Amino acid sequence: MAIRKKRVTATQAKQRGRDAMGRVDDQAQVIKAAVWGQLKPLDEKAREKQSKWGDRLPSLVAPDLAGRFEAAYEALGEAVDANDVKRTHDIATQLLRAWDVLEKAALDAGHHPLHEDAYCMEMDDGRIVCIALDGWASLRQKYPEWIVYSFSDAARVLCADFSARFLDEAFSAFPKAHVKSIIRNGEEHSRDINDEIPW
Repeated sequence: MAIRKKRVTATQAKQRGRDAMGRVDDQAQVIKAAVWGQLKPLDEKAREKQSKWGDRLPSLVAPDLAGRFEAAYEALGEAVDANDVKRTHDIATQLLRAWDVLEKAALDAGHHPLHEDAYCMEMDDGRIVCIALDGWASLRQKYPEWIVYSFSDAARVLCADFSARFLDEAFSAFPKAHVKSIIRNGEEHSRDINDEIPW
């Protein structure tokens, strides 16, 4: 399965130049808060659209619009890497509007979001994971590059694994907590939470 280049996010930018514990590495460039802080509203907009459409929106619009959208994200990554506050602001503001433009263009072209009981999320490594109450088999066939679970699949995976007990206890103690990433042996992983305790 080919994974497309990951778009820059606030979390990635905030962590740049820091180790797994958040400490600054003297040899690495740290992205300023004035830069990564501007990405948070854009991340929220992207999550909103991706939850309904998965990663399909750029492929459902005219090539020139899709190309401009992807080029803007590439330029945003360059602005973040350069710690350029103004350019990051300008491009992030444009991309906030661009997500809505892409959605309108897709709808105008006769495309529809996923059904209401399907929810997609882009993982840190660029993979799309989708959980659906109904229609998961057709989603798996139509989007073989996605990881698609039914709600019952997801529940069974969690319950068959030590992580269910561990997470239940953690969420009881900290009700607002959520799993952001998994760090094992000092490295961040987005897969394979079913072997040893990941820290």
